[in-house]
This record gives sequence, C-alpha cells and structure tokens, in this order.
Amino acid sequence: MQREKITLGWAGKSAPVADITFVEVEAAAPAAQAVPARAVVAVTAWTDPDPLDLCLELWKHWMAGDSDRDLGAKTMRGLSGEGDGHGIDLHEAQQANDIRIAQATNAAIDSMQRLHVWAIYRACSLATVWRFPDASLMDVAAEARAQLGEKLRKNICTGLLF
Repeated sequence: MQREKITLGWAGKSAPVADITFVEVEAAAPAAQAVPARAVVAVTAWTDPDPLDLCLELWKHWMAGDSDRDLGAKTMRGLSGEGDGHGIDLHEAQQANDIRIAQATNAAIDSMQRLHVWAIYRACSLATVWRFPDASLMDVAAEARAQLGEKLRKNICTGLLF
C-alpha cells in the first residue's frame, strides 16, 4: 500500500518508523474518454389526468390538512399588481380553487352510503381498516368510484373537469 507524502510544515520531532517507506504519488492525467453517442429518449405525449383522480387527490390533501401551509399569512401580494396594492396572487387563486374542488368532493362523498364512503376512505389511504367483512373492498370501491364520478360530474364546481 502506498501512502502520500505529507508535508504540513511540521518542525517538531517524530518517532522513527523503521518499516514504512514514504513514496510521493503524483496524480496521473485522466485518460481521454470517448464521447458517448446521443441517446434517443422516448417521450410520451401529455395526457390529461383523470378528473375523478384529480378530485380525489385534492380531497386527500385537503383532508390531511396540508392545503394551507402558510397558516393564512399573506406574503407580499400587495406588490404584485397594477400598482393599486390589490394584486392577484396566482398561487393563492389556485389554492383557493383546489380547496373549492376538495370541499365539493367532500360533500359528494358525504352524501353517499356509509359502505361507499368507507371504501373511498380506504382506497385513498385515509382509513386503515376495512370494517365491512361481508363486502369485498375491491368491488365496493369500484362501485363507489363510479357513483362518485356521477355526483362530481353533476356538481357545478367539479363538472368543468369532466
């Protein structure tokens, strides 16, 4: 094993070491690497998300209580306007729209049968236990998604997504 020679400007005395020889190691110049050929990357076209999945995702964030991370504080929004101090913050407007969609989804879920409500909660990982031993979770969740999709399609707030 080779060790590098260490010179730190030590002026003191060191104990003599008999069996170790220090060899100065110089870094070798890196070898020229071949330039890899350009790789072709396959890119899929943009597909709109499923409206029901979007509503359920917004509802999950709203149910978790993470939708308002700024604790209601309004940050510098008076500086982003036409000069009148009443500017519109696009982030805040999008967050308000997401909350409206989540509340409409919550109202639609609450209007369903208890079995279907619990299936939606379980499918969205908000409930940990399936409390209906006589019903199949997969079958009931499919029925609940279909029923929720119809309710959200008829809702004025979420109907534009479908």
